[in-house]
Amino acid sequence: MTKTFQEVSPQQLAQTLQTDIAKGLSSSEAESRNQCLGLNELSREKPESLWAILLRQINSLIVWILAAASVVSFLMGDTVEGFAVLAVIVINAATGFLLEYNARESMEALRKLDTTPARVQRDGLIMEIHSENVTEGDILVLEAGDLVPADANIVQSNQLEVDESALTGESLPSAKRVEPSASNASLGDQHNRLFKGTAVTSGNAKAIVTGIGQATELGKIATMVHQAKRTATPLEAKLDSLAKVLIWITIGLAILFLVVGLLRGEQTKQLIETAVALAIAAIPEGMSVVATVALAYGMLRLAEKKVIVKRLSAVETLGGTNVIFTDKTGTLTQNKIEVRQLQQVLSLQALDMQSFGLILVGGILPLGIIQTVRVEKLF
Repeated sequence: MTKTFQEVSPQQLAQTLQTDIAKGLSSSEAESRNQCLGLNELSREKPESLWAILLRQINSLIVWILAAASVVSFLMGDTVEGFAVLAVIVINAATGFLLEYNARESMEALRKLDTTPARVQRDGLIMEIHSENVTEGDILVLEAGDLVPADANIVQSNQLEVDESALTGESLPSAKRVEPSASNASLGDQHNRLFKGTAVTSGNAKAIVTGIGQATELGKIATMVHQAKRTATPLEAKLDSLAKVLIWITIGLAILFLVVGLLRGEQTKQLIETAVALAIAAIPEGMSVVATVALAYGMLRLAEKKVIVKRLSAVETLGGTNVIFTDKTGTLTQNKIEVRQLQQVLSLQALDMQSFGLILVGGILPLGIIQTVRVEKLF
């Protein structure tokens, strides 16, 4: 096909995808396409293995320092100190592992509950199937309240409007029709196209599926999200920075102690043992456990509020958040603008620009208080 999907007519598209607008695909053909093209689902990251979760609990500089201190303690014959440090490492790793493992299991359980039905026309009959089994060439039957299960071109439409805020950010529903769109039309202006993940707000329609799974516009966004690199949380960065400082301070003090002892004529073996012992004592063994316990407590409190935290260190990131930017389009909000509080003012001079801007956004202008106002810039 040389033209893009938004440029072609329903008849041309049906011919290209080898489907029948009136009857849809046959059940055998749909099954064959499912096997060839795969299921209509977004690729998911492979669940973290138990070993990966466990390794993350010990893969930090401060834990490696504790492990080194434990080894040195055993070499010096101080088994009590060595086992104590090992116990700290095990308690810290076990706490983080159990909490993150439970969070992973909860997320998997939620994914299994996330099933969306779809109505398609096959063998001339309208049937309801799981959205994962929708394939290219299927004829979707949509009405108000339905979620669009795949990218598609409209072939029949009756006063159809679709909420596309999840993709375009546009708060108002988009009116749809059958006529082809321009070749250079943006996503929000493709009036003959439907996209996976959007919602039908009014009307009804039939549409030919043109893309499933990762080939959809939503799938492209999911691909970019999966490719994004994870950065260290503020807590992880601070702990690593603190560990590096502790290393240099400890090494410096141990060397200073050793040099002073040698200058005073002390025995070399005894000086080395004492310097190593002082270095181990300078390491805050309890810091890692205290940080983990504090994060675990925050994680449990969030769980009481029905919030699942996948990564333990993310609790501190959320707690350190001062400003959250969101929108009103319905992507993260309810797409509803309403006034919660109105403060009466006596004069225009008493009305600061920020309050005035909020009043205008809320759609309220107290008559009798402000007669004529000319505003060139609110903020």
